[in-house]
Amino acid sequence: MNSKQIKYTVGQLSKLSNVSVRTLHFYDEKNLLKAKRDNNGYRFYSAYDAALLQQIIIYREMDMSLTDIAATINAGNFDLISALQKQRRLLIERRKTTNVMIKRIEVSIMMAKGEENFDVILKGLPQAKVDEWKSEIKHGENGEEVFEAYGKISNDEIHDYKHDADEWTQRYMEVTHLPVDDERVQAFMKEAYIMLNSMLYKTMDDFKGANYEFLKMTNTEGRKDTVVVDIYETYQKGMAKHYFDAMDYFAENSLKDNEENYIHLT
Repeated sequence: MNSKQIKYTVGQLSKLSNVSVRTLHFYDEKNLLKAKRDNNGYRFYSAYDAALLQQIIIYREMDMSLTDIAATINAGNFDLISALQKQRRLLIERRKTTNVMIKRIEVSIMMAKGEENFDVILKGLPQAKVDEWKSEIKHGENGEEVFEAYGKISNDEIHDYKHDADEWTQRYMEVTHLPVDDERVQAFMKEAYIMLNSMLYKTMDDFKGANYEFLKMTNTEGRKDTVVVDIYETYQKGMAKHYFDAMDYFAENSLKDNEENYIHLT
């Protein structure tokens, strides 16, 4: 059966087009989309009518009045195929624009959630400091990426991480007076390394684990990051330098040439 022979009842066309039967009857009354009659007097629509209905739907979504739509499709030079092709091109362009807008909204949602997670992580520290750090991150070169990354962590995960980080920090502050090569300090660095890997797996796409080069780079950047340093220093004076020195020692003496025995611990 070719397309010219296809027939739709009012109910079938209603389901196919997601247009109510009442609306189809209204379009019929307004001579916008006239139903045909078979030999038994039953209403039906052709495949052409179904295509024409799609064009009417598009015009309605463009806020065209029924009068203008009727004048357009009933004009002697109206070409349904050309009209549909044109609308298809316009809709594809609109879809591209819509997708970009959706992506921006998704990023904004993720960033807002990231800020909330950032607040959770630093809960207990002076709020004025937290607000200052957030402002500094926002105005930084990678501010959007930072909060977007934090936004990927679920509510349960961020509270679990907060608990583990607080517990680790309290214990670590008791050994910061020791040399960074002390085995007790290095045990803390191993714990910190595992937590770092866990966090990055949640926040970085295609993250394969913090190898030696990655950890060294992270430490170098951390030393220069005024927010990161200030967070450590807010917990305890001198903590930032001790931590990065100790983590560098861990990288050089435990992780280097032995990555396979550490990365899998995540």
